[in-house]
Amino acid sequence: MSENVKNRYEFVLFFDIENGNPNGDPDAGNMPRIDAETGLGW
Repeated sequence: MSENVKNRYEFVLFFDIENGNPNGDPDAGNMPRIDAETGLGW
């Protein structure tokens, strides 16, 4: 084992969100961002 890697730590973060909007537009009241031509979300 290399002398540089004596104490190795690994972290995992899990989280769960209900009714979240990760693609919300802050300038439009957090509404989903929608393509104006197709009506589909980005």
